[in-house]
Amino acid sequence: METKRNLKYFTAPPISVLAIIGFAVIAVGAILLILNVDEVRFPGIITVIVGLAVAILGTGGKSNDTDIEFNISERIKDLQEQSEKKNEVFEKSFLKMLKPMNIRGYDFEATEEPLYYKKGSDGVSRTNYFCGCNVIFTSEKIYVYRRRFSLIDESIDETVSESFFFNDLKDATIEEKTFEYNKGKKPVSVKYYVFSINRMEGEPALRMCVDYGADIDTYTDQISRAIVTRKKELAKRAEEAAVRRAAFRAKLAADIEKDEAEAAEAAETVTESVAESVADAAKDAAADAAGETAEAAAEASDSI
Repeated sequence: METKRNLKYFTAPPISVLAIIGFAVIAVGAILLILNVDEVRFPGIITVIVGLAVAILGTGGKSNDTDIEFNISERIKDLQEQSEKKNEVFEKSFLKMLKPMNIRGYDFEATEEPLYYKKGSDGVSRTNYFCGCNVIFTSEKIYVYRRRFSLIDESIDETVSESFFFNDLKDATIEEKTFEYNKGKKPVSVKYYVFSINRMEGEPALRMCVDYGADIDTYTDQISRAIVTRKKELAKRAEEAAVRRAAFRAKLAADIEKDEAEAAEAAETVTESVAESVADAAKDAAADAAGETAEAAAEASDSI
């Protein structure tokens, strides 16, 4: 970025002293040519050429509106690609109802010094700070990737990556503000616009100055509708999930109760079977003992 030329865009007078001298020299040369005198025709041509060179030198060396816009475009041309990589969210996850948005604007609320302002010949109000922002929407979250930089200072160039749950957001808004500066000794007020995505508590999750136009109004409405729609859908999904969890827990409790009943019944059956076996064994033992006693008595009788 040609920061020195950009600085002159904001600080240099519309016409420099050198340019004025060049135009004056051109005027002198033109007068000599108009006289249509052979003796002054060649000096007149040389004077015009010299005047043109001085005027070009005086008007050159600073950026114009197109140069400024080109510098900005080069800095923010790959915002979405950088956002996808930084947030690790890609097209397959994008919300179908709302495509990613690129939002941009000159920063009228910069806290750094110096802060310059200029209204270009194209009618665009500019400062020496700029912010570009890419916003990606998924089923549950909004991902934001911002790049903010200075047009006159290469050291001021920062990126911020954030994400917000739809359930934590309230709406999107656009607000008209006033920037005041002194043009010579005369105070001047300039309108600028601030775009915000607001949290439920009212504090902005995202706030930035934007170029105002139909696009930003459309984006504001689309984001607000998306927040309302997604919150309803997420609430519905949460309710359905709660019903499914409750049904699962009830089924699980019923299955456990059934298993416990079957286990108790099995244990009772085993106990009864063991008791019967013990009783039969006792009877058999008693019978065996009685038989042995009778046999011993018989043997004793025979011996007598």
